[in-house]
Amino acid sequence: MSDRRYWLWALVVLVVGIALRVPAVWAGFGMDDFAQLAMLDDSYPVPRHPWDLFSFSKGDPAEVEILMSKGSLAWWSHPELKLCALRPLSSLLMWLDVQVFGHDAVGHHVHTLVWWSAMLVAAALLLRRLLPARWAALALLLYALDECHTYPIGWLANRNAIVSATFGFLALWAHVRHREDGWPRGRWLAAVLMVLALCGGEYALCIVPYFVVYELVAGPGTRAERARALLPLCSLLLGYVALHRAMGFGSFASSVYVDPAREPMAWLGVAAMRIPTLVADMALAIPTGRMTTIPGLIERQMQAGVVALMLGAVLLPGLRRRLDATGSKRVLWLSIAAVLAILPVASSFVSARLLLIPTLGGHVVVAALVLDGWDRLRDPALRLRLASLARGAVSAVLVIGHVGLAPWWGLEETFNIVHINLGTQQAARTMQVDDARVARQRLVVLSASDPMTLLYPHLVRWAEGHPLPRSWWVLSMAPRPHTLTRVSPDTIEMTVIGGAMLTGPVEQLFRRPEFPLRAGDLIRLEGLTIRILQVDADGRPFRVRFGFDVPVDDPSLVFLLATRKGMLHYPMGPVGATLPIPPAQLPMAADPG
Repeated sequence: MSDRRYWLWALVVLVVGIALRVPAVWAGFGMDDFAQLAMLDDSYPVPRHPWDLFSFSKGDPAEVEILMSKGSLAWWSHPELKLCALRPLSSLLMWLDVQVFGHDAVGHHVHTLVWWSAMLVAAALLLRRLLPARWAALALLLYALDECHTYPIGWLANRNAIVSATFGFLALWAHVRHREDGWPRGRWLAAVLMVLALCGGEYALCIVPYFVVYELVAGPGTRAERARALLPLCSLLLGYVALHRAMGFGSFASSVYVDPAREPMAWLGVAAMRIPTLVADMALAIPTGRMTTIPGLIERQMQAGVVALMLGAVLLPGLRRRLDATGSKRVLWLSIAAVLAILPVASSFVSARLLLIPTLGGHVVVAALVLDGWDRLRDPALRLRLASLARGAVSAVLVIGHVGLAPWWGLEETFNIVHINLGTQQAARTMQVDDARVARQRLVVLSASDPMTLLYPHLVRWAEGHPLPRSWWVLSMAPRPHTLTRVSPDTIEMTVIGGAMLTGPVEQLFRRPEFPLRAGDLIRLEGLTIRILQVDADGRPFRVRFGFDVPVDDPSLVFLLATRKGMLHYPMGPVGATLPIPPAQLPMAADPG
């Protein structure tokens, strides 16, 4: 394949990739997008700069109390909860979107697709610099079809991964050109591009193993020359870490985001599960998004990741023997780097979206295995050998997974994003509140079913032009029926039937099980006092008392029930009454009423 044909192929891949992702343009805003819109409008409970839109909670107890009192954090949040990422460039791009498009989400999403196109061009440039055209062309196709692109494209708050990957791929391209072609501009250009990648977000750290392993196994020159080639990168990383720490960025007390520097043992515990799980997604095209929603299957995916690593260890030596010296080094380099590139994102919850940078190297290896199996089956001298048949079968399985199923998983996940966002809009639009009084009211949701209902319906209404309530409180997120008892004029008790609170990953986003609530614990917010009455054997509350500063039937309190038909007003009974609370459901736009 000539260079001209390669770039024509890259153009076709880009067009196909955009066609697969176009439905995301109509996904609207979702989850953290609404919090960031509020930050830019100074409507978030605490002030944030336009370059600092990913600091949802900085870990200061006084700030955490304000955020819980207003409803931007759940009431069970750890008092020092930190969810704070340094992504200044990505934040400013969101600020720019609001200046240009306002609250028209379509414009924001088109902007994201422009960035994704730039990232794919950067990937094509890097792949062609590293590989023969045929190999690079297949790797680019596999990469463009991967499910991992879905959330970075469909969720505006996750665009930062695309920004970091774009500059990260270009930085690696410049570094390799400098090292192998003697390109004098490559040294400083790689450094500048890495700074931009890090300004996009910490996702850029995933490109670092590609630099390091390249110099260890594939870079030219002596050992000393290869070590010197890494000095600019090392200096940048030291500066980044120092700045990151000095400015107080990072995470603490969350099960979803675990800071390896502050909580190394907790990080090792989650990484041992997350890394093989993501390897299975990268190598075998297993749909992580779907697997995480079905109890028990994510453990099977983790086991599949271990199998994939073992299978790679068996297949790669034979593959490398059939390649020339450069190709052999490339496979060794990129296979190791692709796995190590997962380490920086193992701090986050398991999702295919974390693989935007790691999977580029992974698809180089998958493409090599597919081409090797195909070439063996085409060779009359090899096609009937057992090893060739086995490798041909592996190639067929990989093609089915990465070319046939992966795009389907991605489309399914795109429509799921649209579905959930529409449900949140429905929850907001059907909310039984009075706009003339809501600014003076505290809205109390008895139970939530999902992260969108937990934190965002009041912000969705605000984004559509309605006033914000005085507070937004969700009392439980346990996915079970509850009972509600009015024990005094201003106090109610919630009891989970057949289970407990704080069992799911969304609940544990705000408090890790290592920091349990205990019977007798008291949490004081502005206008609301929470007392833990009973916990189960694992320290998870199942009976909680909520005391308000006014009687529960005061007009300043509005109790809501999340149902399929909307967020309906739920009247409180008399003192002593016990009322059933069914499991919460996300309202959906397709439902009648």
